Amino acid sequence: MVSLNIDQEIIKLKSSRLLKSEQEVNDFEEAIERIVAYGEITFIKYLCYGFHDKTERDEVTFGLIHAIESFDQKYPLDDTLRELAKSVYVMIPDAMEWAKTLHKRILNHRPTLQVYIEVVKSLDTNSKNIIANIVSSIKDKNPTRFEEKGEMFLSSIN
Repeated sequence: MVSLNIDQEIIKLKSSRLLKSEQEVNDFEEAIERIVAYGEITFIKYLCYGFHDKTERDEVTFGLIHAIESFDQKYPLDDTLRELAKSVYVMIPDAMEWAKTLHKRILNHRPTLQVYIEVVKSLDTNSKNIIANIVSSIKDKNPTRFEEKGEMFLSSIN
């Protein structure tokens, strides 16, 4: 097991998430690597703190999405999606666009979407409402691509 001071890694992740310098990029990537290496599924929440819509390097921030998705290799999909769904609130309001990006990926993958519907159904009302608002926003902004999937998701979670 990796020795980890999770509070330090969260601080490092949050303080470097705008990725304005090479040092911030290095700190950001190092924090992600350490958090993922620990392998604890509940740490998905801590990774969600790393998103920010004003980041200067989207391609680096995409590494955070891949890090979250990497938990699918170690844990059942419904468990990782549950942790993600319970953690989305930490992305609001600073990372709403990244929350939408994560949800677009889910909406675009039918097997994952089916599992996510069941996960979201079981959440508390506040978490369910946050996710419903994200999906509604995606659907409304791009109805050609997301109206059918968005409506199916929204009608299924209630």
